This record gives sequence, C-alpha cells and structure tokens, in this order.
Amino acid sequence: MSITPGYPGSVPQRRNDPEYVAFLEQRIAALEARMPRTNLLSPKFWTRAWAVYGHMLAIGVMVWAVMMAFYLVLALVIGGGALMSTWS
Repeated sequence: MSITPGYPGSVPQRRNDPEYVAFLEQRIAALEARMPRTNLLSPKFWTRAWAVYGHMLAIGVMVWAVMMAFYLVLALVIGGGALMSTWS
C-alpha cells in the first residue's frame, strides 16, 4: 500500500479491491461536500437557466455602471472645456 499526499490513510493498489472501492467512495463524498452550493449545478434545466440568466444580468449591470461612470466623466470634461472656452 502507498500513501497518497492529501488523502488520509493508504491507497490500495488493486482496482478490484473492496478497500479501494471504499476509498474511492470516501473521495467522492469528500469532493461532493466541497462543491459549492449553487443553482448552476442543479440537475433541473430551468433552475440552471435562471441561474445563468441572473449571473448574466448581474455582470451586465456592472459593465453598464462602469461605462456610464466613464461617459459621465467624459461628458463633464468635454462639457466643462466647452463651457470654459465660451467664457473666454
């Protein structure tokens, strides 16, 4: 038996060994416990679809807000320059 880094205990060498199957079941259970709780991994199509739509909507709002802030600054700079040139 060899020791695999990151896993408790030893890993049996033979694939048809019941200990190896039990080890794999423990690994699967540990991996499933570490999976994030999100609707993106739901087995239901509509739940996944709404989760993707929500993520797309959120990133769209973020991009829109950054662009509007940039355009506001740009408009203030150009508008201020135009206003200052008329006062001279």
